Parts: sequence; structure tokens; C-alpha cells
Amino acid sequence: MDRSLKASIESLIKSKRGFEFEAFVNKMHLVRYGSENYYCTRERRDEGADGIILTSNTVIASYGPDTYDETKYKKKANEDFDMYIEKWVNAHSNWCMYYNNSLAPAQIKHCELLKKNAKKKGHEVSVKVCGIEQIIHYIETEFTNKQIRLLAENLGVNKDLMVFDYIKTILDDLIRGVGVESENIEYKNRIDIEEKITLNYSQEDKDAALDEYATLVIDGTLTKIRDAFSTYESEEINSIKMKIKRNFNQFSGDFKTKVNNVAQNYQSIYANIQDDDFEYYTRALLVYCFEQCMIGVKPNKTEDLPVC
Repeated sequence: MDRSLKASIESLIKSKRGFEFEAFVNKMHLVRYGSENYYCTRERRDEGADGIILTSNTVIASYGPDTYDETKYKKKANEDFDMYIEKWVNAHSNWCMYYNNSLAPAQIKHCELLKKNAKKKGHEVSVKVCGIEQIIHYIETEFTNKQIRLLAENLGVNKDLMVFDYIKTILDDLIRGVGVESENIEYKNRIDIEEKITLNYSQEDKDAALDEYATLVIDGTLTKIRDAFSTYESEEINSIKMKIKRNFNQFSGDFKTKVNNVAQNYQSIYANIQDDDFEYYTRALLVYCFEQCMIGVKPNKTEDLPVC
């Protein structure tokens, strides 16, 4: 997960209070497990369970105060845990409380006390409390990239951060499992884009391709793609270039057909929903690759204008 996206998700989670935080915790688990493996309960009179993870027999509790107060926290934890022991423990041997900020040492120690109290009553249970650091780690390590973006969308994360992470996800995956090629492929020259479009597109598609390129230049999208590439080392970039070329050459048909097929393939793998913005940036990635001569027939002449 990109650092800016991670920081935004963390900030928005910490801003949740009361039932809003409870709703987030439920949404987080629904995204992770699906409705068939996670049950939400109603906000009030929930018998001490905000939700239940069926696959791990875990009862979920949540606590999202405005500020931390040790006495109030212990009261809330005790009440929810006592209700869990009374109503749920026989079927669900794990209990976890989610908190909307960093944990205090007393919260962690209180878990051990709850566990000991349960044991005195004859119940061997797992007791955990998860603060914001644990929540973020859980999202980073247990969620797919699609699930992270779906959760980010639900939180109201800025779309640009989600799109940048989306492009980075594609690039990261292109690097993964691909060795660094011995051939050092350099694409440092700006080609005559109109000439290259003419060489690769039919006459009837040429104007549309030129318009698409002009739009991506004017609105700064190609700059964003370049910025995403710039976060990688040169050897990693070379691996990305080779993988994109291989992906492109897996498809048959004319150049336009290949571009459309690669774009659809990337979006189906990496995007969480059919979304115009994700489609736009997927095509922008391929237009950037086209401009940098990773794909397509290359003109014989180039201008010595560095762009990488």
C-alpha cells in the first residue's frame, strides 16, 4: 500500500467515533470475509457482539471514544466481555475489541485480566485488543489490493490517492517474479508522437489516439504515471518494461485491439469495480508505455529530449 494512501486511511479511521467506528469495523470485516463469513449485528441490544467472524469463531467488539479514558475503557471492555461470556463463549472461543487510536499499556494488560477471569469461570478463550497500528497492519497484510481500495472508497479517501496506489500495484506486480534483464533498455528520447501514432493506428483511429494523448498531457495524467515510475530503481523499471512488452505481445490483432485487451486485462485483475477513473488511468499507463516506446512500432527518428 502506498504511503500516502496508508496515511489517509489511518487518519480517516481515527476520526471515526461511536457507532461510526463500529460501522467501519463491520465494513472492514465484510470486505475481508464477505457476508457469508461475517455477521453484523444491530447497533443497539447486540448482546455484546458488534459482529462475528465465522471462520475463526471470533466475536468482535468496538470502542471509538473522542478521547481515551482508562476508567471508561475498562468499564466498556468489562461490560462487553461479560456479555460475551454469558451469551457467546460456548460457540465462539475468540474475543477481540477494536479501538480507534493507539493502544495504552493499560489496555493491553487489561486483556490478560479478562482472560484470567474467563479461565476462573472455566472458559479458555483468546482475548485481544487492536488499536490503529494493529488495524493498519491487518489491512496491509490480510487484504488484497482490490479490498484495500474498496475499503478506502468506503472511508472517502481522495480518489487520486487510490488511483496512484492502483498504478503502483500494477507496476509492483509486473516486477514481482520477473528477473532483471541483462539487456539494459533505455527510452530517454521523446518520439514524434504523431508519427508513432500514424505507424501504429489505422487512419480511422488516428485522430482518436491523438486526442487521447493530448488530453493525458494537458490534464497532467502522464506526469502522474511518470512520477509512479520514478519511485522505482532503474533495474526495476527495466523489468517492468520487459513484462509490459510480454503482456502486450500475448494478444493478437491490430495495435488498437492489443491495447484494449491489455487495458481490460489489467483492470479486471487490479480494479475493485468498474470505474471510469480506473479505466482512464489504466489506459494512461499504456499510453505512457507507448510514448516511451515500450510497445508499438518505433519511428526511425527521435528528438533528444529526455522524459524518463
